[in-house]
Amino acid sequence: MSSAQLRILVPVDTPERDLPLVELATSIATPHSDELHLIHVTAPTDTHKSGQENPMQEMADRAKSHDIGALVHLEEGHDVTEVIGQSIERWSCNMMIMGWKADIERTAILAASNRSLTKNLDIDTLIFKERDFAPARRILVPTGGGPHSILGIQIAYDLAQRWGSELEILRIARDNRCDPEDPLLHKYCEQLAQDTQLQLQLLNIDVPVRILPSSDVVRTVEERARDHDLVVVGASNDWRQEEYLSGSIPDKIANRVACSALMVRSAVTNDLKLSSIFWEQMIRLDLRPTDKWDAINQMIEVLIEEEQFPSTQRQRVLESALERERKSSTGLGHATAIPHAPIPDLPGIIGCLGICPEGLDFESSSGEKVHFIFLLLTPQQNYRSYIPVLAQIASLVRNDSMQEALLNAQTPAEVTAHIKQFEMD
Repeated sequence: MSSAQLRILVPVDTPERDLPLVELATSIATPHSDELHLIHVTAPTDTHKSGQENPMQEMADRAKSHDIGALVHLEEGHDVTEVIGQSIERWSCNMMIMGWKADIERTAILAASNRSLTKNLDIDTLIFKERDFAPARRILVPTGGGPHSILGIQIAYDLAQRWGSELEILRIARDNRCDPEDPLLHKYCEQLAQDTQLQLQLLNIDVPVRILPSSDVVRTVEERARDHDLVVVGASNDWRQEEYLSGSIPDKIANRVACSALMVRSAVTNDLKLSSIFWEQMIRLDLRPTDKWDAINQMIEVLIEEEQFPSTQRQRVLESALERERKSSTGLGHATAIPHAPIPDLPGIIGCLGICPEGLDFESSSGEKVHFIFLLLTPQQNYRSYIPVLAQIASLVRNDSMQEALLNAQTPAEVTAHIKQFEMD
């Protein structure tokens, strides 16, 4: 974790049953440095609120016995989300750890009163699905390379150090055939290993990485997880409106594994890097669309296939991208186009990179064929986060040697590696 002090907000729904949540927060906090803010929110008309102080104080005392500062807050309010949002600001919290007891599915989320707590919070947010919680014998981290996964690796490492747990970093090479004789699959696995090791080096973490080829990420993680594990998974860059919160790959993993699971969402950052938007699952090589309209359609299908937003919203997203393209071509020169769709209430940027070896006419004023298509879904209300990404793409494609490297890449992981190297130079 960062050397800065952690101030962790822990919303406690049922004080008599939420001790595991506080124990997890205690394990993440650093003794003599970090502090917990345990908050229980009741309605002004709740007649049982006076009986919650003792169980809350007992949880705080447990944390204090481990040299973790802990404060109890009994708050009133009709809107839990509003009270917690105000509390985060009041106590300058930079992390929230909340529990999830229901199934991670659409109907359960819609029925939950605190479902919107995970939306648009500018702090790191951990969602804990507890099943017979105890310090794990092994912490399993299936990582996809995105920013949430990177935070998940760091948290898993810190927990493993404090619990004395085995730590396994798992990277799954998505391949429909999984042919052990396929040299391209071997190269793909090698590049995923190198990419993950680079991330671990940046975090100063030295643990083995296991690469497993599989056509089904969720089933592979489910089969590998054991009863006494803790699975730590980075949240997807999914459509985070409350009615579409469920259904992503991390959601399915958390719901299907037999052990406890921790889903990690990193804070929204204005320091977005291209590698945090276009990791290997968001890249398609050898794209051969018939025209630019077909290209946009195909790339939106990629985002649906990777469960970055719900298929029910396909037409809405497609029409937004097509409407923007009709206004003027998004070809910007340097063999590059950046079609994009502004989406209301989208809390972050979602992207897909398609590489067209033969080139494609994007009807730009220069008439230059396009080899690199960066499709972006962007927040309609916040174009400030979009402008730096455009600048980074422009800087990337102005580099002739980088263009050549991207065109010659044989796997998506190789493209990701080139982008990360460019960011480091």
